[in-house]
Amino acid sequence: MSQGKRVVFVFIAIFIGVVALFIAQTLDDKTITPLPSSPEGEKNLPLKKAVSPPQKEKPIEQASGKENEIESIPAPDEIEQPQEKEKKQEKLQQKESLPITSKEKAPKDGWFYGKILPHKGFGEALMAIPGMQLLAAMEITNAIRFKVDLRILKAGEDFKIRFSKDGLKIDEFIYSPDIVTHYGLKRDKKSGKLLFLETLLPTEKRYRIIKGEITTSLNQALIEREDVTGTIRAVTNNVLECVVNFRRNARKGDTYQILLQDRYYKGKKIPGAAMLYTAYEGRRTGLHEAFKYIDGDDPKSAFSAFYTLDGKALIPNALRLPVDRVHITSPFGWRIHPVTGRKAFHAGVDYGGPTGTPIYAAAKGTVIDVSQDRYSGKKVILSHADRTKTYYLHLSRQLVKVGDSIKPRQQIAKMGRTGRVTGPHLHFGIKSGAGKWLNPLKKHMIATPKLKGKRMKLFSKQAKHIRWRLKHTKEIQLINNLFNEGPQPEGFYKNLPEDF
Repeated sequence: MSQGKRVVFVFIAIFIGVVALFIAQTLDDKTITPLPSSPEGEKNLPLKKAVSPPQKEKPIEQASGKENEIESIPAPDEIEQPQEKEKKQEKLQQKESLPITSKEKAPKDGWFYGKILPHKGFGEALMAIPGMQLLAAMEITNAIRFKVDLRILKAGEDFKIRFSKDGLKIDEFIYSPDIVTHYGLKRDKKSGKLLFLETLLPTEKRYRIIKGEITTSLNQALIEREDVTGTIRAVTNNVLECVVNFRRNARKGDTYQILLQDRYYKGKKIPGAAMLYTAYEGRRTGLHEAFKYIDGDDPKSAFSAFYTLDGKALIPNALRLPVDRVHITSPFGWRIHPVTGRKAFHAGVDYGGPTGTPIYAAAKGTVIDVSQDRYSGKKVILSHADRTKTYYLHLSRQLVKVGDSIKPRQQIAKMGRTGRVTGPHLHFGIKSGAGKWLNPLKKHMIATPKLKGKRMKLFSKQAKHIRWRLKHTKEIQLINNLFNEGPQPEGFYKNLPEDF
C-alpha cells in the first residue's frame, strides 16, 4: 500500500471515531422521561389510538337487519341505504317507546291521532305515533297498500289508531284523506287479521269554468288566480304542453279555458277538483283542446287520460303503461321495506293487482333476460334502442324468451307474487343507459296512442257531454240549487235538458 493511501485511511478512521464519540456522549447526557401520572404530563405526550387485540373476522350474515350490509344477490327493487344513515335507521327501528299499557298514557277516547308528514313515507308517519312498534306499522302498511293507492297521500291528512289492551297490537286504524272518504282496518276476532273497510259518503257535483287571457305565460296566468290549485295548474300545463309549443308560438292575448268538477258535502267544498277539459287558443297556435276520458267509470284504468277530440293520445310516442289498471302500492324512493322492516331505496314502482293480470312492454325492445331469483322472483328484462332497460319483477308467468323482439304494449308476462313479496304485484323499473335508476312516475306514460272500438265510442259520448256542460254550466248550477231546495213543480222535471 502506498504512503498516500495510508494517510487517507487514517483520516477516515479518525473521523468515524469522532462521530461515534459524539453520539455516545449525547446518549449519556439525555434523560429518559417516565410515563406521566398526572393530567399535566399527559399534555406533553402525543395521543395514540388504543390497539385492540386481533379478533377473528365475522362472516357477513344475510338479512341481519343492519343497514350497511348488502345482500349477496341485490335485487333491483331494493338498494340498501348508505352506512352514514345507519344511526337514523337504528333510531327508527329501535324507537325508545314502550307499548301502551297504562290508562294514563292512552287518550280518553282510546284513539291516537296522527298526520301524514311532509316529505316522509307512510311508515314514518305511523312510527311517529307514541307506542307504535315497527311490526305493527308494517302490518298496517301491508294491509292497506293493496287497497289504497299510496300516491294519494298528502301532508297534513289525518289518521287515527286504537291499540289493543296490552298495547302490542293494532285493534283499529282509520285514514281520512277528506271529510267524505274513510279507509279503515279493524282486527277480526276470529282470524286475528286486520280487515279492510271503506266508507264513501255521498257528494254533490258542481261544475265551474276558469278562463282568462295570457299576458306573460300560461303558468304565470294560473299562478295569479286564487281559484286554481297547484295540482290543477300542473295538470293544465302538462296537458297543453303536449299540443302547444309555448316557447315558439305563444303570444300575449292568447286565451285558455278549463272545466273543473268540484265535490260538495253538506254545502262544504271538498279539496281536490277534477279537471275534465282544457283548451288553448291563439293567433299562431290555433285552437287546441283536450278532453278527459274515464274508462268505464274507473279513474284508475290506464286508459283514463286526456285525448284530443279524435281520440288521439296527447303524446303518441310516449312510454306505454305496463298494466291496464294503475294502483300504486309502493312508489319510487326511500321506504320501510314491507318484508324486512329496513329502510331501503325502492328503485321502481309497484303496481298492485290480482295474480294473472296481463303485463305489457313499456316500449319497443329486445328481451335480454328471462330468469328467476329469490328476491325478484320470475322476471323479464327488456333492452331498448336508447340503451335504457325496463325491468318486470315478481311475475307468475313469463310469456317471452331471450332474443324476442317486442312491440310497445305487447303482453310479455302475467302478474304474480314470486320472490320476496307480501302480495301479488308488478315491480316496474327503468334503468338509464348510464346505469341510473329512473322514477317511472316522472315519465309520460300512456296506454294507447289512439282510442278504438268501444272505448272510442264511449269517449265520443263523454266529449259531447263535456261540450254541453261548457255551454250550460251556469244553467246546470241553477238547476242543482233548485234541486237542493226540495221538490219542484211537475213541469220543472219535464223541461230538464236532455243531457242533464
